[in-house]
Amino acid sequence: MLEKNFYVTIETGFARYAAGLINVAGKFSSNIHIQCQGKSVELKNAPECIMQIMNLGIYTHSSFMIRADGTDEIQAIDAISDHFRMLDTRNGMVNLQYKE
Repeated sequence: MLEKNFYVTIETGFARYAAGLINVAGKFSSNIHIQCQGKSVELKNAPECIMQIMNLGIYTHSSFMIRADGTDEIQAIDAISDHFRMLDTRNGMVNLQYKE
């Protein structure tokens, strides 16, 4: 299992990032969760999980964790990090660290 923490500095909200996150996660066989403030959402349950993600309370100056567990967990975490980096226009998302 791999975990990676992210810190949010974007001012525009998380909706744009969340929709793409579900799309990226769906490409992998690993179980992938997003966790924030003690709540967790399975990212493979599209489209229901988009509202669940929005209800996690991910706002500017908050942090969240992505956890992947499975045969392609490294590739999944890397793809999700790339997704955030690609959408990032002004240092909006900061990748913190891997936790194995």
